[in-house]
Amino acid sequence: MKNSKILSFLKVFAPLALVAMFGSACSEEKKQEKLQDLPPVEFPKELPGLYSGRMPCDDCDTRMIRMNLNEDSTVVVAQTKIRDSVVTDTLRGTYLYADGIVKVSLSDNTIHWNYKRDGVGNLSYLTSSGSIYEDANGLRMDLIRIFKAPVTSKKDQKAKPENVQEK
Repeated sequence: MKNSKILSFLKVFAPLALVAMFGSACSEEKKQEKLQDLPPVEFPKELPGLYSGRMPCDDCDTRMIRMNLNEDSTVVVAQTKIRDSVVTDTLRGTYLYADGIVKVSLSDNTIHWNYKRDGVGNLSYLTSSGSIYEDANGLRMDLIRIFKAPVTSKKDQKAKPENVQEK
């Protein structure tokens, strides 16, 4: 009689115990599957630096520029225009930054370019109406921020072991 009570007890509660064990194991797996939120990648927010890209050109096939925005609000632009030949000029001027817009004045205020700064520090050329310029193919005229590797001194270079190869 005791054995029959134990068997009937096991028949009822054993499946319930198994379901409870598997249920808790599954819920633990779900908790482990959730990945932690990673912090957003932060780019340097300072404006001075080197930028490179293309600009619209009415009298040439292509106009490429490398623009250096200096910390003292001066700007130096190396401009290369491609026509039947290649012509490179150096333009100098100043810039100011207000409300997310970089206003560049070059060649004694005869040339004015406006750029909108995007979230990663690149500059998009703006039309006179303030919208982002797109050419006939729908391509934007963006200047990409060029990040340089930090300059190491000769003392730091000598401190490196000779068998270490740089990639």
